[in-house]
Amino acid sequence: MLWVDTSLEFSGAKTFSVRNICKGYSFVYPLLLPIISLKRQPLSPGTPSENHVRLLQVSGNIMYDVNYRSRVDTPFTENNIYQHTLQTRLNFLYKEKYPFRLFLTTHFSNSPWLRKYTDLNFQYIQSDFARIVKKRVSEAVEHYLRNQLGEMDSLRQLIAQYQNAIASLKQFTEGPGLIQRQVEERERKLYSSQRPQNQPTVLNTDILQNDWMTVGENKLKKDLNYAVQPDSLKKNANNPIRKITSAKDTLESTEKKIDSLLISLEHAEKLLKNAESFEHGKLNTWKSDLDQVKDPKALSQRLQELHVPDSVLPKGYKTLYSIQSFSIGRSIANYSELSVKNVSITGLQAEYNPGFYYAVALGKVDYRFRDYLAPSYSSPHQYVALVRVGKGMKNGNHLYFSYYTGKRQFYNSAVAVQPNLQIPEYHIAGIAIEGQYRLTKNTFVAGEIAKSTIPYYSLDSLHTKNWFSSFARFGDHSNEAYSIRLTSYLPKTHTRFDGNFRYLGANFQSYSTFTTGAAQMKWMGRVEQPFFKRKLTIIASVQQNDYDNPFATATYKSSSVLASIQAMLRLKKWPSLSLGYYPSYQLTKVGADSYSETRYYTLIGNLSHHYQLFKIQFSTYFVYSQFYNQASDSGFAYFNSRNFLVSQTAFVRNMSFTLNGSVSDNADYRIVTIENNDQFTINKFLSIGGGIKHITNSFYHNIQWGYSGNLSFRFPKLGEIQFMMDKGFLPGYNRQLVDSKVGRLTYFKTF
Repeated sequence: MLWVDTSLEFSGAKTFSVRNICKGYSFVYPLLLPIISLKRQPLSPGTPSENHVRLLQVSGNIMYDVNYRSRVDTPFTENNIYQHTLQTRLNFLYKEKYPFRLFLTTHFSNSPWLRKYTDLNFQYIQSDFARIVKKRVSEAVEHYLRNQLGEMDSLRQLIAQYQNAIASLKQFTEGPGLIQRQVEERERKLYSSQRPQNQPTVLNTDILQNDWMTVGENKLKKDLNYAVQPDSLKKNANNPIRKITSAKDTLESTEKKIDSLLISLEHAEKLLKNAESFEHGKLNTWKSDLDQVKDPKALSQRLQELHVPDSVLPKGYKTLYSIQSFSIGRSIANYSELSVKNVSITGLQAEYNPGFYYAVALGKVDYRFRDYLAPSYSSPHQYVALVRVGKGMKNGNHLYFSYYTGKRQFYNSAVAVQPNLQIPEYHIAGIAIEGQYRLTKNTFVAGEIAKSTIPYYSLDSLHTKNWFSSFARFGDHSNEAYSIRLTSYLPKTHTRFDGNFRYLGANFQSYSTFTTGAAQMKWMGRVEQPFFKRKLTIIASVQQNDYDNPFATATYKSSSVLASIQAMLRLKKWPSLSLGYYPSYQLTKVGADSYSETRYYTLIGNLSHHYQLFKIQFSTYFVYSQFYNQASDSGFAYFNSRNFLVSQTAFVRNMSFTLNGSVSDNADYRIVTIENNDQFTINKFLSIGGGIKHITNSFYHNIQWGYSGNLSFRFPKLGEIQFMMDKGFLPGYNRQLVDSKVGRLTYFKTF
């Protein structure tokens, strides 16, 4: 048998044995293994292995929806209306590198108030392409770091070997083998101390057995007899007992080796921790730097710093990365405050920003976001063409020049059209210069000046002057406009501020504003401030002259000031509270093609809480709202009303139970509603729900009953069908309630 401490030095075996009590043996792995070299290997950036690339990947969804209402009272009065909508969105990924998107929507109805339209939009998604590029760069960087810090694997192997060695040593010191040696050593000492001085050197095992020991193991007696012979070790030099030291010395030696291994293990773990921290820190830093990259030039610089070849990126990435937008079909044009902003056009849009900025937009203008407005005779064709060039990145410091032109109609009371009467078509044109400068990392200021042609009604009555000649009247400032905007974020206090000021001359025209015939000054300020470690957030804003509705009857000059404030309180394990006081808007049709917009304040409070009782999830909501308007300035039936809602929901496995109670009260009525809605998920393919309503009108003391129901089918690989129906009541003439039925059928498929 080879003892552990000697086998480390003299044995080349991969394992060695340790004797246990009762003649048993254990096999132990060596304590010290060859040290693995941490020599740095040559680095190469390399690229991750690529799988088979698919030529074209298609994903998206398709939806068909039919909506039925038996009665409508806002914003127009109509009965038995059907609306059909077919919509699809297709995402294309060519060679797993180049993303495109296609939208198709068609809508039709049996109501003359609702438009029938079909919209198509095909666009290149720059944000998706940037995400793909950054992902590929990130993978290349990670691969590069793994090659650069390959010694971490060696450190991990060394740490594992240290841990195994320490475990083996501890197993030996605490195991029965060493205990057995200590027992044998004490027995030898005891025997030596009790042996007479004149006793023969060779022990009489019979005397030993008869006089003071009753141990019957012959092997133990032989070992003891052999140990006390003075010349026994000399007679057999190869006997393993020569290498046996005392159990005490063996234990001390083993403990010293454990201490030494623990020190080496601690040092190796520290090296590994530092290497991992360096790798993760450097990787996070590089990823953060990549997130800040906004143009291909900066991306190329980052790749050079990382020693990553640009071959990991898609071909033509510099050009595609610089394309900010490309769209064919119906889309929203949004360029600047004084030229074209938030305008729906059907045509072509493109923005290219490699360092210099180029943009073009051309198409048919459609201001009718609310499709129940503007009959056919009041919607003449309108067009816009815009060219925009400049220097600097769109989201950074830049200076851009814009030229816009086209045809546009008026939408205000001064020139409101009547049936069979059309405003003379006219052209508009204008130029604008916009600049943006970042004062700090989180603060920037933007300003713009613009000049346009003047409206046709401001020209001489004989129209002797060409419409474009007014564009060159630099001495006339009535067709000019100015704007400035400041946006800031303070990281220390988490304060956000947004403010803007805009002045419009009486004769200024653009696709961002609506001409009223009077000079207008508009301004707005908004502040968002969190308190108490973001537990409480206050948002406040104030603005003047924000009337930008093209269909509303515009006043000659307005100086109204509107303010709003909102507070949100969120505490852990406590209900969430929000309060808001802000203006609301109502559009009223007052003529064949004339509309008025009414604004009034609304107060809304919301208290919500999600909690668990008896292993059941609950949700509780309290909502209070009040409208501060009068019957004289609004056609809204719920004028100056106070509304209170309580909702309680319990979630039990695959079921949910909801009970709602609400009260609506004003000077003319008080309506109390109690309803329930229960939802059951039968399996992953079928769910069903429904409820009943109890409605009481306090003025007539009559009780109305309503109902609601829904059904959902999920078909594997085919999609989902949802059906909903609801019977409720709307306020009618003489304070009475009239029934209103709503139904909806929807098919939805994602692929």
